[in-house]
Amino acid sequence: MDIGTARELALSMPGAEERDHFGNPAYRVAGKGGRIFMTQQLEAHTAVLMLDVEQQADLNATHPRCFMPHPSKWGAKGATLVMLDEVGVAVFKRALVTAWEHARPAPPRFDR
Repeated sequence: MDIGTARELALSMPGAEERDHFGNPAYRVAGKGGRIFMTQQLEAHTAVLMLDVEQQADLNATHPRCFMPHPSKWGAKGATLVMLDEVGVAVFKRALVTAWEHARPAPPRFDR
């Protein structure tokens, strides 16, 4: 998979917007409370999906050549490095949807 396809898929997510993140593109859910769900590292030809640690562990267990914890402290919190040269589009898209869902703001609660 290539970096352009990853970008297109990220921008196809409902409410997604692209912004600069320390010199690299980041994709976030638009609006108040929306968080980053993916960043790209253009020179390394990789992406980082923002998942929780269980989601990260599941992806790493099923596709260890494609998904691994990011080598920074964020990796221990679910930031997941994606080797774009190794991952197929369908597998990447499923992981991307998971990251997008994880980044959406929580729906309002109406307690009685």
